[in-house]
Amino acid sequence: MAKKEGGSEIYFSEHQLNFINRGFFSVKKNLLKILAVICAIVLTNSLVLPVFASESPALNEKQLATPTINFDMGKDFKSEFSQVSNNAPLSKGVDIETIKKGIQSSTSSKNGTNKVSPLTLTDPYEPNDSSGAAKTIYYNQYTYANIGTATDQDWYCINLTASSDPKDAVAFLLKDIPAGCDYDLYVFDPNFNYAVSQNTGNADEKLYIQIQTTGTWYVVVWPQSGYNDNANYRFFVGGAWLDGSTSWIPTNLIFNFTTSNVGTTLPYQYFDLRNNSSIPDSARVDYIQLDSSGIGHWAGQIKKIYSPQSYQIYQTQAGLDYVLSIPKYTLFVKQQWQISTQISVLFSTPARWTPNILIAYKYLRS
Repeated sequence: MAKKEGGSEIYFSEHQLNFINRGFFSVKKNLLKILAVICAIVLTNSLVLPVFASESPALNEKQLATPTINFDMGKDFKSEFSQVSNNAPLSKGVDIETIKKGIQSSTSSKNGTNKVSPLTLTDPYEPNDSSGAAKTIYYNQYTYANIGTATDQDWYCINLTASSDPKDAVAFLLKDIPAGCDYDLYVFDPNFNYAVSQNTGNADEKLYIQIQTTGTWYVVVWPQSGYNDNANYRFFVGGAWLDGSTSWIPTNLIFNFTTSNVGTTLPYQYFDLRNNSSIPDSARVDYIQLDSSGIGHWAGQIKKIYSPQSYQIYQTQAGLDYVLSIPKYTLFVKQQWQISTQISVLFSTPARWTPNILIAYKYLRS
């Protein structure tokens, strides 16, 4: 084949033409591959979605410049809850088999008879010295009874339903133990796995249990030492949680907005509730609100709060007060929270956010 160029003809052999064609198609193929990669990158970037307040914030946010905060600082958040088992630890030299002798054993009563001694305070639940003689008690009601002899033990029974919802936890409380006496509290599930509270002396005994097994549960008041047949103890089985709230309280924090920090998360600041005596130690967060108090005008504000207990940042939707995605009844109210914010629009300066906070919570009945 001949190609005319500059008034002269250039001749190519068939072999040369085949070589040129193969090169052309190879270049074309590579160009198509490069174009496909570029398209994929562009498409991927266009599909990256913004993080909304209802979603978990990116962990990279913890790497922002926050010189006043140590995100890894925390404390030992101990749960007050107990679990029943077949080998729960015991103290005071007690053998659980001694307690279990009351399971389906023959019944007995105060002073070895079926009658209450005329010198004792009447106990309408006797005889109830075994699981077979256990007296039925009612949910969310107090029971009043007494220990009449050194060998007396009081068994009660109640039907409970299993639930995995934290708000359905059950409190077992033994209170008003007479002076000079040391009564302990044992709780058995339908399979006779157990949990125990063994405080010293006449201090209140408390157990909080998430019910895992539906059926008849047994509660035993056991005299470790001493008894008083003329003084009632007070006993309760019922809902573990009560409602509470901090109401609106100032955080005493100041966040200044400037044109240079619009769209960025401001440095986190401490809001410490660990030593607030008005909040019960057992209080767990139901929900949190952060208001928009301050001076100036801005828009698109997202408020953020960090928990050293969960190592998570929680935030509001833009312009709203409620903090989203906080796990119910899990986070302790009394911790060293850290608060921050960001805005998308600043209308005027000076602009300053001085937030107030409201924390609704549930706390354990005691």
